This record gives sequence, C-alpha cells and structure tokens, in this order.
Amino acid sequence: MIRADPVKQISMIQSPSGSRLISRVLPMAVKLWLHTQLDAIGALDFEIQATDRQVLSGTIPRIVLSAQQAVYQGVRITDVALQASGIQINIGQVLRGSPLRLQQAFPVEGQVAFDQESLRVSCKESVLTQGLMDFWRTLLTKKEIATEVATYYGPDIAALQDPKLAEYQSRIEIVGSDLGLYLVRQEQSELILRGSVDVKQGNILRLITAQWCLPSGVQIQSQALGNFGWHLGEHTNLRSLTIQNNQITCQCRIMVQP
Repeated sequence: MIRADPVKQISMIQSPSGSRLISRVLPMAVKLWLHTQLDAIGALDFEIQATDRQVLSGTIPRIVLSAQQAVYQGVRITDVALQASGIQINIGQVLRGSPLRLQQAFPVEGQVAFDQESLRVSCKESVLTQGLMDFWRTLLTKKEIATEVATYYGPDIAALQDPKLAEYQSRIEIVGSDLGLYLVRQEQSELILRGSVDVKQGNILRLITAQWCLPSGVQIQSQALGNFGWHLGEHTNLRSLTIQNNQITCQCRIMVQP
C-alpha cells in the first residue's frame, strides 16, 4: 500500500495536451497501480505526457516521475527521478473501472539516490538483505578469496556456508567515497570489505581497490577480488554509480515487466 507522509501530499501534474481523460481517469489509474508497486512513499509527483487519442489507443508515450523516501520491496530510496516511455495499458478495462494493467515490458531510466539512513534501514529486511548475503555466500565459494579470508580472519570465517552463514547478517555503508560491506554476527563485525565501485557492461558491479579491514585497524589490499563482479540481473542497465556527499547516486535503465 502507498502511504503519504502526513506532512506532504501526493500530487499529479496534468498534461497540457490532454483533456478530461488525462486529468481524471488516467492519473487515478496510475496512482492505484503505484499502490501495488510501492510499500510506502513520502512525496510523489508525476506528469503524464500523452494526448487523449494516444491514451484511447492504449499507449502512454511518456511519464515523468519524482519521489522522495520511496520504499520498494523493503528498500528505502532517498530520492527518485525517473521517466518511462512506450507504456501499453489495458485502457478499455480501465475506463470500465478495472485496475490498470501493463500489456508489455517498457523501459524506465533516470536517477535514484540512497543516503546512509536509507541504507541502514534497507539492510534490515528487504531484497537488499538477501542480495548482500548472496554476495558474501558467493565470495566465500571462490577459492582465492576464501584463502585471503582465512589468512586475515581465520579458517572458520573462510569456511562459512549455510546453515552456519544464516546466523550472520550483512550491512552496507558509505565510507568516504567508498562502500563498506560488513558481515556481522551478534552486532559484531567479523568480516569487513571496503572499496570504490566500478560498473561493467551495465549490470555488473565491481569493487576496485578492494581492501580487507582487519580488527586491528589495518587495511590490506585484496589481490583476489580484482576480477570479481556482482551481477545485478539481465534487466538492469546501470549507466553510472557515484558516491559523494554521503550519498550513493545511480544513473540507470531497467525494463519493467508486466
């Protein structure tokens, strides 16, 4: 369910080229569709750029959307600025009062940003939580990486696999211009990795200048992580990822599936 912050309002910007169909029926249908996609939201503005003729044919050429404090599958996003194009919908059913349905996949591109607090909350229970644990699970199955972990943290940590690994949690933090990745048990960090992030082929994240951060405070460059990439999925196209001003900003393009 979409929830508005009590101080803010969800608003819809009417398209200057449309008329009654755009200003009444379609914005409400889009809003109701967003109800099914988001867990929560603090503020939302969107503009539907289409004529009545286009909408009556089931086509929305373009929607421009901005939002703050959106929550998607448990992941809190500080700021969102996106545009979608080539959207095909079931307009006949919408006009008869049925929910809006997508008829085919369409591209969405733009910018999303995460601050430190958003990352902290998202690491507790979300799709990011599982993704981070999968990251560590994959790392520790790589022989060269497990060897480094055994050298710097001990063989017990290096040999972690399910079900023992399920006793751990993971979190991610912004550390200067780097990402810090933590494997935590009972509030104590047992494995810490830090590095800057590079994007390869649009859907692979690489930790470059990756360093193991030891309990003593010493940071040691990882030799084994030089070619390790984190695959984000075939429908993701990450144009860039920057870390500055205590915020992660991603320029991306994804395909939204019906």
